[in-house]
Amino acid sequence: MASLQDIYSEHHAVVFGSSGINGWALVNQLLSGYPSANTFSRVTAISNRPFTNDEAKWPNDVHSRLHILSGIDLMKGDDNALLKELSAQIPSVSTITHIYYAAYQSCDDPSEECRLNKEMLRAAVNALEILSPKLTFVTLITGTKAYGIQMLDNFPFKEQVPLKEDLPRIPADWAKDLFYYHQVDLLQELSLGKPWSWCEVRPDVIVGVAPFGNANCMAQTMGIYLGLYRALEGEGARIPFPGNETTWQLLSTDSNQDIIARFCIFASLQDRKDVHTRAFNIADSETPASWSQRWPVLAAFFGLEGVGPQEASPHPTEYIDRHWDQFKELCHQNGLREDVIHKSVHNTGSRMGSLRLMSFNRPFDLGRARALGFTEVMDVRTSWYTAFNRVRQAKIML
Repeated sequence: MASLQDIYSEHHAVVFGSSGINGWALVNQLLSGYPSANTFSRVTAISNRPFTNDEAKWPNDVHSRLHILSGIDLMKGDDNALLKELSAQIPSVSTITHIYYAAYQSCDDPSEECRLNKEMLRAAVNALEILSPKLTFVTLITGTKAYGIQMLDNFPFKEQVPLKEDLPRIPADWAKDLFYYHQVDLLQELSLGKPWSWCEVRPDVIVGVAPFGNANCMAQTMGIYLGLYRALEGEGARIPFPGNETTWQLLSTDSNQDIIARFCIFASLQDRKDVHTRAFNIADSETPASWSQRWPVLAAFFGLEGVGPQEASPHPTEYIDRHWDQFKELCHQNGLREDVIHKSVHNTGSRMGSLRLMSFNRPFDLGRARALGFTEVMDVRTSWYTAFNRVRQAKIML
């Protein structure tokens, strides 16, 4: 019988944050044979959240390339202890070539959030570059906060769309509280004089989900809402867009979790000169879409008619709360994960601020990713329906 080394290359991928929306998709794509069936000989999925392969629902790998390492706390504050733990628990740790970093720790205090997420990244990279002399590439996933979309009315690039990666950083008063910048600066510092390279990947709204549920996942929250609306109001019911006339027409570019994952892998395998220290926008298509285009498509998945915003249009969280007793009964009847659903619709992501608070277009320029050779596209229907099917399979929506 052929050995792994005979069948696969010597690439060994480690995915931090593998139970999250991006980390899960990265492992899924690596095990699904992207970009080719023999690109990676080993895949190590690392997460702080304990879980099993059965729960993760990743493809079965006949050559047992996958090793799950859960319960790993990157905030130990003890580098030697983390080194020993990873050394002991990662098979063939000295063969690690690629780090895909998608871990995240939320915190209400922005300065503490910056400290936590910078320290986690430092601990991860520092440990693995010591343990593996073969480390070649580190990929960091950030997002559109790098352009300041969280600044709302103070968004600095309203007249400079589509957004390009060479735009300057947002003003210092805002920049100091954005952990993305702290992480990027850290990688710049850590990589000086080192043989490994790194890049930053910037999606916008991520369309997808992980089987465990996600705290800030619009596809999950929207699917929960639309599924309940269909159950209570019936097939063919008209459902108003839960935003306003301004956000109904604004243009943006969705980023499906599969497209993000494939680009991360693609970029990490390119020549150093083309990717090292560079940021890359990634999205489903160069053509932006408005909610007036998306909403009817999303509603149709549930047999509903999606229409524009109306006065006193219900907000998803408000609607679900108003019908929570009925929803609990439906959860029981359909074997849904009531606890995950409840958390999903009562977190910051469920507020879906982009549907009501933003007043500017924010489409991406994908020229840099296209110049690198990544040409994959995904339409609105495929992107959102793939996500909704995963939410349903995870027993998180009707």
